Amino acid sequence: MRRIAGGWMAAALLAGVVCHAQTAYDIVLRNGRIVDGTGAPWYRGDVGVRAGKIAAIGRLEGAGSARVIDVRGMVIAPGFIDMMGQTAAPFLKDRRAAVNLLTQGITTINCGEGASDAPLSEAEGRSRGWRSMREYFAVLERAGLPMNAVQTVGHTQVRTLTVGLEDREATPEQMGRMKAIVREAMEAGAIGLSTSLIYPPAVFASEAEITELAKVAGEYGGRYYTHMRNEGDRLLEAIDEALRIGRAAGTPVHIFHLKTAGRANWGKMDLAIARIQAARAAGEEVAADIYPYVNNGLGIRALIHPRHSAQGPEELLRRLDDAATRTIIRGEMETGTGWENWYAHVGHDWDGVVVAGMDNAEFAPHNGKSIGEIARATRRDPWEVFFAIARVGAFAMPQSMSEANKIKAMRQEFISGFVARERGAAHERGSGERDHGL
Repeated sequence: MRRIAGGWMAAALLAGVVCHAQTAYDIVLRNGRIVDGTGAPWYRGDVGVRAGKIAAIGRLEGAGSARVIDVRGMVIAPGFIDMMGQTAAPFLKDRRAAVNLLTQGITTINCGEGASDAPLSEAEGRSRGWRSMREYFAVLERAGLPMNAVQTVGHTQVRTLTVGLEDREATPEQMGRMKAIVREAMEAGAIGLSTSLIYPPAVFASEAEITELAKVAGEYGGRYYTHMRNEGDRLLEAIDEALRIGRAAGTPVHIFHLKTAGRANWGKMDLAIARIQAARAAGEEVAADIYPYVNNGLGIRALIHPRHSAQGPEELLRRLDDAATRTIIRGEMETGTGWENWYAHVGHDWDGVVVAGMDNAEFAPHNGKSIGEIARATRRDPWEVFFAIARVGAFAMPQSMSEANKIKAMRQEFISGFVARERGAAHERGSGERDHGL
């Protein structure tokens, strides 16, 4: 709050309320540096608040007020939108979960990325208190949110409920059911379809399947939000796929956390930016977000070739108990190409993969360390440590990107960002990736 004051005042600031200097206000924020969200330079002024809404912006020296707050040296800005807010569900348990966002001036979160808090299976719905998107929104409304939330319907969620977790093509009947689920979510108030295409089971979906679901979202003015199919070796092809889906579905496209993963791919950032700029110049609505650090964030099992998850997560865990399979997996990670090989992206160096979210007794003391550090601390082979952690689950943060590319992306007009927050073992749920802050 030292740098941002009044982040909750977004709508009225953007509306540009006219000043009436002699009117009494409940609160006056005085001497702030006002950044109004229009793109204009900041200017110094006051903000008058009445009945919980901004009533005036300007010089309010003569105005009466029940309370005056001197915010000299601080910024008064519209509320920021966290494009990767992931979920509003924690607010149902504890409204204080929003404090880390609100104190940074964030007033709206964009929830969902492949996985979403609705729809749910019948069993999970019984335990959580809702199944459909409409029921979920009703629960949030009754609880009273401490901030604004918008929600996408997650493709991973929809596919899991209909096709399952295995590598198989959706039947026409399953496609019909998936479309119906997306339609219910959009009619309930979802803002679009989101995908997380690196992770099982979404990785098994075809472009045609995603396009058909995005078309349903497009009927309601929704967007297509995507963690693309590849962020490294086939980054440019993944961007092309996202743009094709948007064109075919008639939806704007938003690319989650644009990046070039792996030193061998760092030179592709200019080409990635050029592709997006060309689409925008052609009249397509395309945007992206980034995160302001050089580590990725993903479930640790995402380091394993997705083919080992073709029969579902339980089968993957069973395979990890087999020494011969572990040898195959290691060989794929050491030499494999043509898939999103995060071990290769960090230069085949276990010191480049930090892990967290481990709550079992063996590894909990090592949260925040790299796998290489854990191996040295426990006097074990790093591959042994990796497979042991993969069995219990963790959040992995491979350091695969460059500072130069991060800054270059930040400077693009179509880029937004999102913030860091606390994480835990729950990030292994669904797509294997819940949120990416460090």
